[in-house]
Amino acid sequence: MLAALDDLPFEFRMTILLADMHDLSYKEIADVLDCPVGTVMSRLHRARKILKGKLLEYAVERGVLSAPNEDAS
Repeated sequence: MLAALDDLPFEFRMTILLADMHDLSYKEIADVLDCPVGTVMSRLHRARKILKGKLLEYAVERGVLSAPNEDAS
């Protein structure tokens, strides 16, 4: 988990840490990072999506989960 988090670009990593580990609101994160609330929301969404992919890949590589069926819609 930490390696996946460390691989995130700085702005995404800080946003996800402040939101999910420090439980700050979007407004509080925007103030800390000196950016608009919309940017915080976008970064958080993208960071979670990237982490989800990395962690899924990790779980599949270790046999915890089977690879998702790419044919499924």
